[in-house]
Amino acid sequence: MTTRQYSSRSQQSTLTGTITSGATSMTVVSGTTLLGGVTIPSGRTFTLVIDPDTALEEIVDATAVATNSFTITRAIDGSSAQEHSAGAVVRHMAIGRDFRDANLHAEATGSYNDGAGVAHTMHGIAAGEGDVVGTLKTQTLTNKTLTSPTISNPTMTGTPGVDASIVFEGATADAYETTLTVVDPTQDNTITLPNTTGTVVLATATQTLTNKTLTSPVISGTPTITGLSSAGMVASSATPKDYVDSILGSATAAATSAASAATSAASAATSASSAATSASSALTSANSASTSATAAATSATSAAASATAAATSATSAAASALTASTSASAAATSASSAATSATASATSASASATSATASATSASASATSATAAATSATSAAASATAAATSAASAATSATSAAASAASAAAVLAGAVSATIFDAKGDLIVASAADTAARLAAATTNGYVLSVNSATATGLEWIPNDTGDITAVTVSAPITGGGTAGSVNIAIQAATTAQSGAVQLTDSTASTSITTAATPNSVKSAYDLANTANTAASSAQTTANAAVPKAEYTAKGVILVGTGTGTYAAQTVGTNGQYLQADSTQADGVKWATVDALPSQTGNSGKYLTTNGTTASWSTIVTDPTPSVFMLMGA
Repeated sequence: MTTRQYSSRSQQSTLTGTITSGATSMTVVSGTTLLGGVTIPSGRTFTLVIDPDTALEEIVDATAVATNSFTITRAIDGSSAQEHSAGAVVRHMAIGRDFRDANLHAEATGSYNDGAGVAHTMHGIAAGEGDVVGTLKTQTLTNKTLTSPTISNPTMTGTPGVDASIVFEGATADAYETTLTVVDPTQDNTITLPNTTGTVVLATATQTLTNKTLTSPVISGTPTITGLSSAGMVASSATPKDYVDSILGSATAAATSAASAATSAASAATSASSAATSASSALTSANSASTSATAAATSATSAAASATAAATSATSAAASALTASTSASAAATSASSAATSATASATSASASATSATASATSASASATSATAAATSATSAAASATAAATSAASAATSATSAAASAASAAAVLAGAVSATIFDAKGDLIVASAADTAARLAAATTNGYVLSVNSATATGLEWIPNDTGDITAVTVSAPITGGGTAGSVNIAIQAATTAQSGAVQLTDSTASTSITTAATPNSVKSAYDLANTANTAASSAQTTANAAVPKAEYTAKGVILVGTGTGTYAAQTVGTNGQYLQADSTQADGVKWATVDALPSQTGNSGKYLTTNGTTASWSTIVTDPTPSVFMLMGA
């Protein structure tokens, strides 16, 4: 859409001359007032209406302006091109197109048609490029590049029959990408990524797993187990010693776990005692802290019991290990029993580990309760401090209020009460230092306030003493004057001999020397002079174009043009000459002589002949045969 210029300060102007229905420019009296302070940059338009509110009304778009001359596009918004006369009104106006465009723009969601078959973009979105995107509207975005976006709870969908996927280009833009996709789900599935940093484990990739717990794994093939506690044996040793060492290792780990559990239990008991102490010092949170301390003590007891069970399991595991060692030295036939014992020992170790975990959890809960109690105590102390601060602020406010009241009382003590006024016109006047008195208004109109130190207030109302003049001196054009009594003054009439008052007149034909012309008569005289000047100018133009009679200096003189607006006098030729065109002449013509016939005297019966240069008479020669004759030339 072409951008249009608007002005709220435009004033209408008029055409300086007629424009035809096909004209592409127009000139107005004042382009400056018509534009109202705006310009018309390249590519923009300024809407104008010629002859508004008449049968000749036409809307045009001004596309450029040079002072008072506008370049225009005719017949805008359904109007028709018209011929407009000089003096036609030209006005900058809002037209139907302005309101229609605004309404279409407000209703459009993307590229739209303005009703005249012209498509317009919507914020840079052209036809076929979609709709404007709303920040809170549910819409489907296609072919969009999101730079550093924050996406919350997205749902990834694909084309029916094609899995939804995310494609990662990587740091180098090349032909290789990583695609993250899913198998077509037949149920709702949730895959949780842990809150840690690491590498995703893939089913078919060769990777090393660290700190992983395998619950009931099925290990197939010929796995190689490294890091067993059998000193001096290699990974490939396939003897019952491997199994025994693994059992012993489990038992040792179980014992270590039991010791750690006992330590955790002692720490939990200590935390419970601290929690109870903190709870007793808390104010409004004391009951809650006490309950937390009791729960912590219970958790500690449970942790101790779990530690005892873990120690028992460790003892059993050690006994099973000893039995397995004895069976191993007996022979391969006892291997089966050793394996059975090993399995039992592993189960016990697992139970021990579980107990240790429970103990640690209990200790953690106890510590959390103690922390909560401490926090409650801190909050209570803070509340008490805040209360003390509020009390101090209240005391300060009370002190300020008392001071303000005292100050107000002092002001009132030094003020004059409004009850001192009894009637309209009363004045409050000082009768002494810090003492106010009422001075009643005068009872007689026209009295004035006068100073009198003998009165209580030093003021009094007295009659206005008008007095008398002592002298009135005047000078021309003022006349009259005097030194007493009534004095009359006047203005003398103005003449060419003296200054004075004059009578105004609208006449433009007056010969008076005592009247003066009004602006109206001056304007009338100016108009008459202007009309006469125009007529004189026109007559001068006509006279300048006329040919002076003085150019005809003799009979037969012809004035012949020598160019545009110029001429020359062509004097008359001699008798018998004729005027002949001749482009070699300055005025294009000349007088030329007609080739005359030879004298006919004495040439009766002859015929006229020429040799190409000179004409002459020749005699007819006849043949002897009377019936044949021949005409022969010279």
